[in-house]
Amino acid sequence: MPALWTYPWNLAAEGPDNACEAIAARGIDAINLASHYHSVRSMNPRTPENLFERHSGGCYFDPGESAFDDTPIDPRPIPVDGMDDPLFELVGTAAEHGLDVNAWTVCLHNTALGAAHPEYRIESAFGDAHDHAFCPSNPEVRNYFADVVAAISDRGVAEIQLESVGFQSAFHEHGAEFGHDKRQTITTTTEEVLLSQCFCDGCRNAARDHPVDMESAQESVRGMVRSSFDHPDEEPPSIDSLDALVNENETLHELFDFRAEVVTEFVGGLAAASDVPLNYYAMEAHTGVEPGSGWPAGVELSRLEPSLDRITAICYVVDPSVARERIRAFRRTVDRPLDVGVTLDPSIIESQAQLHDLVSAIRDETDGEVFVYHHGLMTETQLEWVETAFSR
Repeated sequence: MPALWTYPWNLAAEGPDNACEAIAARGIDAINLASHYHSVRSMNPRTPENLFERHSGGCYFDPGESAFDDTPIDPRPIPVDGMDDPLFELVGTAAEHGLDVNAWTVCLHNTALGAAHPEYRIESAFGDAHDHAFCPSNPEVRNYFADVVAAISDRGVAEIQLESVGFQSAFHEHGAEFGHDKRQTITTTTEEVLLSQCFCDGCRNAARDHPVDMESAQESVRGMVRSSFDHPDEEPPSIDSLDALVNENETLHELFDFRAEVVTEFVGGLAAASDVPLNYYAMEAHTGVEPGSGWPAGVELSRLEPSLDRITAICYVVDPSVARERIRAFRRTVDRPLDVGVTLDPSIIESQAQLHDLVSAIRDETDGEVFVYHHGLMTETQLEWVETAFSR
């Protein structure tokens, strides 16, 4: 079953009824609709009269007057062409054309929310905070996203698809004006992970019931990052060295175990709040897409598995053999139905034949759904590729 990722404004630009009719006519079964999302600036090639859209982060549903009373974090509804409740209204329109709607739900990565509620941002070992990243150690953050999930599940979606549930990278800022990220010294994933470790008050409070010594962990992380600052002439550490550092350093081992405990509790709360299945996109901004790669962000699939109904393997690749092996690796790692995400980014997929070969390989490996990125960013030609790839 194929599905297309899309934005509410893409459907609105074409007219929701026309857009859903056209999607269904191409043999698509569902849309993964952005329902709680980060800031974005997107180029929409099929609507050149309105080529660029930009939106700050927020929710594409009506939060209601009392749904979020148990948290001081206020949801930010984002208007879409005068719709009062875009998610609810688009779910109804899609259903008229036989399309399911899955709620694409970005969690901890949201600059607008972080700027509005700075007390809940991640804070590095050096004390700098980052607007784009909420820290899940805070009960207020966990309650907010549980309320988000409950509100979304009440709007008739088929499932909720979670993105960015782990501790975020310090280097994934969008910024109010979509500015460039500048750095010169921190160049490897290991350095990025270390500089992204959070030592906010929420983490310190949550760690009281865990063996980790946050003061010692902060001191260790500071020392390792300062080494990169002080010795740019030395070979920077690889991701393998992070694994070795954690295995050799009991303080770091406990720190990352604490991260996993926090994220596991966070996702467990989302599962308890949802009346529909939960699907997790197995990727975090700075840790990769392979099974088992999310642990530096606190994402351990073995711990999250009891709270999830499905998992999506991200296969933004052109080589069918790479996709096949990644799917097999996920099957060895988790015992959950597996969906697969592919992209039509032209730097990866350059032709119809390449997409056909990739989809054929994926369908040989899994009977789960295949999600295609991204309806709003595609040309008409690429939409035709999708139609033929799944009709074969």
